[in-house]
Amino acid sequence: MSTRVLQVDLTARISDQIGLGGYERARVLLRYGPRVIGEVRVPIEDGLLLAADIHSAANSSHEVRDRVSHMILEHQLSRGESRSRSPSWTVVVCTRDRPEMLESCLQSLVAANDGSGEIIVVDNAPSNEATAQLVARYPVRYAREELPGLNRARMLGARLAAGDVVIYTDDDVVVDHNWIPALLEQFDGPRVGAVTGLTMPLELETEAQELFERYGGFTKGFRRFVCDWRSMSPPNAGAIGAGANMAFRRDLVLSMGLFEPELDMGTVARTGGDTYGLYRVLAEGYRIVYTPDALVWHRHRRDREALRRVLSGYGTGLYTFFTRCLIEHRDLPALRAGLAWFWKHHLRELARTLMRRPNHLPIDLVIAEIKGTLVAPFAYIRSRRAERSRVSVNDVATEREAAA
Repeated sequence: MSTRVLQVDLTARISDQIGLGGYERARVLLRYGPRVIGEVRVPIEDGLLLAADIHSAANSSHEVRDRVSHMILEHQLSRGESRSRSPSWTVVVCTRDRPEMLESCLQSLVAANDGSGEIIVVDNAPSNEATAQLVARYPVRYAREELPGLNRARMLGARLAAGDVVIYTDDDVVVDHNWIPALLEQFDGPRVGAVTGLTMPLELETEAQELFERYGGFTKGFRRFVCDWRSMSPPNAGAIGAGANMAFRRDLVLSMGLFEPELDMGTVARTGGDTYGLYRVLAEGYRIVYTPDALVWHRHRRDREALRRVLSGYGTGLYTFFTRCLIEHRDLPALRAGLAWFWKHHLRELARTLMRRPNHLPIDLVIAEIKGTLVAPFAYIRSRRAERSRVSVNDVATEREAAA
């Protein structure tokens, strides 16, 4: 049985929902106007989800009640306050040969754009013109990065951006109408270099999607927090957010070269580029803010084999990130972070699976992720060599053109 994902606003009247046959339960995101409060799990019986059950679940949660009280008090105290001017912004969507997913992403972005910023779609090494033809139907800019690599696409988007803040998301995401202002308002704090937000599942229709959420998904919680190098060791930056929902000061992206082409999709490193960007921001002494009010909905992989590949890639990407921190930055805490994560996450999940503990994960998925970690150092070295070789070839070609 599947899980129905939905959201309700506690400031409005909640109605019963019918026609939910085939769903066993609901995962309900609770809001107080534009603010995100938390979530509750509510059973669905005979295709019916009762408003009374949602209210009961919300009232039974101490965290939800506390946050609602806080929101009401905050709303009263903030009346009449003038807000500072938001920075200019550019949303960058990196995509490759997935126009059917990109279309729903663009629809949500265009609906969320109040005209104060711009949207750029970076088409990364496309195999056809389908994405370009789709983008032409929307009021967004189109750019093409011929070399494969998600980080290359991110850097191109930053170079083309007109905004002071570059906001990144992926083509398999649908954004909330309040997503952009929720991210921008956090840059008002001192030395804030990046902001991340809440990423919820768009749907939980298949076993693979449910399993991904059991792994932890992308959700980082429902409380705002602020990190710097004193409160969080930079190698642990992956705990702050993910590439589907993050924003950076453009000057930092460009001056620091935050997104290295040796990392993430399109390379043998597979992932890790977003974590490395957040790591650099922390390591340079800037703050990162996480706010659950900046909400997006992510479409998880629907089939088991695709999920296996994703988890294997996450294992490789995380440990290529740790490898780069060690090789390029001589960051010994990265070694400690890698060993700690391997013990606390990978080995613990393997033990739970072997002992068949409640809600244990399938052995093939656990092993796939562990195997991904073991090849990570070699993957990073291969990726780095390939990038160095490409740069050398380009330099020689440039010198020859100049001489001619």
